[in-house]
Amino acid sequence: MRKTLLATLAAALILTVLLSASAKIASTSSTNSAEAAAQRSGPQLPPEEIIRRFTKKESDLREIWKEYSYTQETTLRVMGPADTIRGEFFQVSEFVFNDAGMRIERIIKAPPPTLDQAGLTMTPEDKNALLNIQPFSLTAEEAPNFSISFAGKEKLDELNTYVFDVIPKVMSNPRELERMKKQKIEGKFFQGKIWVDDQDLQIVKTAGKVVPEFGQRFPKFETYRENIDERFWLPTYTYGDDTLEFDRFNVRVRMIIKYKNYKRFTSDVRLLDTEEIKEGQPSSGDKSGGEKSGAGTTGGKPGDSKPGATKKDDTKKEDANKPKQRPRP
Repeated sequence: MRKTLLATLAAALILTVLLSASAKIASTSSTNSAEAAAQRSGPQLPPEEIIRRFTKKESDLREIWKEYSYTQETTLRVMGPADTIRGEFFQVSEFVFNDAGMRIERIIKAPPPTLDQAGLTMTPEDKNALLNIQPFSLTAEEAPNFSISFAGKEKLDELNTYVFDVIPKVMSNPRELERMKKQKIEGKFFQGKIWVDDQDLQIVKTAGKVVPEFGQRFPKFETYRENIDERFWLPTYTYGDDTLEFDRFNVRVRMIIKYKNYKRFTSDVRLLDTEEIKEGQPSSGDKSGGEKSGAGTTGGKPGDSKPGATKKDDTKKEDANKPKQRPRP
């Protein structure tokens, strides 16, 4: 009888321990499931309110950007087998803004480009993309021209972000697209995704491409921002590695743009031998020679120009070394 009672008590004790452990596991699982569900669910703020806030901050950013000088280092390469370089555009420029809000560019370094050796021709649309669309700021004034839809939440390095799909409304308007095609207007808008920090409600990353495309082709790209001045997230790095598909041939291009040496200023700046670039417009040209200004995505058949010596791309894959999103201070 006593042995039976002891066995019963021991069994009851074991059962109690097992039930307690099971309850803890269930509680932990429930908590994790709740957190995962919260991550998958919609934002606490309505998407429309998030859009209103971050586009307003983008408008503020565009104004504050006029108080910064910075350096832009642009590299666009046509890649061959085994990552050899068939053609290249490289340029380093300094940008400042005068009191009238005009952006002024001073070209510091621009060796003769060799993209024509790979069958590409540079265009003003490419130059506009490099200067105005790859950095990309979706301001409150520009927002009505886009369809912006909430796509979910995502962890981006150390940041929690809201993700939005961004599509120019013109892309769903066949009549307007036909008009643009007849007038040879292309490469005017950004289309893709944006990531918005859930605390600062500012864009911290964009990924997509330039549209529309008719005769030209534009590479896909990603632009990352960092919290430069503990207040605004400014672009610091753009990377793209894409194959451009033309009617007669395909070309693989690799694009790297670095924005650095941000310095804030408030006084008017006067520079000699500069180009003045209106907002949203490309510069009239560079000082690198007789090639058209731009970044090199209009196709001509490879081999039409005299071939040059190829060299190996000695840079590591830049997207693996992209800057981490700096934590907010």
